[in-house]
Amino acid sequence: MPLEQSVGAVIKYHAPSAESELSEFLLLRNRRGFWGFPQGHREKGESEIQTLLREVSEETGITALDIQSFIGEIRYSYFKGDGMKSEKEVRFYFALTPTREVKVSEEHADFKWVTFSDALRLLDHVQLKSILTKGHRKGLY
Repeated sequence: MPLEQSVGAVIKYHAPSAESELSEFLLLRNRRGFWGFPQGHREKGESEIQTLLREVSEETGITALDIQSFIGEIRYSYFKGDGMKSEKEVRFYFALTPTREVKVSEEHADFKWVTFSDALRLLDHVQLKSILTKGHRKGLY
C-alpha cells in the first residue's frame, strides 16, 4: 500500500504590535464537518516547506507565514472514494502569521481563530489533538 505524504501547519496569530499576546490558533472545518489544521499533499519535486506554504495559501489565503519549528507527524489509514485502503503520513510544523483575514477554499466550510483549550475541545481527531499538545509541551506556544 503506497504511503501518501502530506504537510500541515498549526498556525498561531501573532499581532504585528506586541500589545496583544492573545494566543489564537487557526482551525478549518472541512465539508464533512470536522475541525482540523491546514494540510495537503506534497507534490512531486516540492520540499515540505514549499508544500506547507502552498497549501496554507490555497486553503486559507494566508501568504504571510513565519515557520517556526517542526512539531511532529501522525499516520493513519483510510478508505478512498474508490474503496481502496490508503496509508497517510502528515508532518506538522508550527507557524506564526500577522494575518487574521482568512479566505477558505472550496474544500472547507468554515474557519475559526480559537484559544489553545478551545482548539483541544473542537478538534475531532485524537491525533490532531496530540500534535497540538506536543507543540505545547515543546514550549512552542
